[in-house]
Amino acid sequence: MCMIDSNELKKLFGNAVKKLRELNKLTQEELAERVGVQTQTITRIETGRNFVSSELLIALCNVFEVEPNIFFSRRLENFSQNDIDYISKIKRMLPSFENAKLQEIYNILLAMKK
Repeated sequence: MCMIDSNELKKLFGNAVKKLRELNKLTQEELAERVGVQTQTITRIETGRNFVSSELLIALCNVFEVEPNIFFSRRLENFSQNDIDYISKIKRMLPSFENAKLQEIYNILLAMKK
């Protein structure tokens, strides 16, 4: 059984937000604007100082096009900057329909990678 405390959970969540933000080539300012919060809020989430409300969690899921559970997975930590750059490059090249399919493939690969 895995034991985790509140601070670890906030850091895990914050790391996932940062990785997904980088994957999507967004600045903290751009992400903050898209989810309707101040840049400082994103900074505090990414550093594990703050946690999110359910409304902000939903907004982040919608921006990144992911299921909520992805934010609580350590699997994102396994992606290198090269992985992030490559996936981002592919996403920019595809129309939105194909981008949604790529997101499905990405989620499957993410679930498998450890």
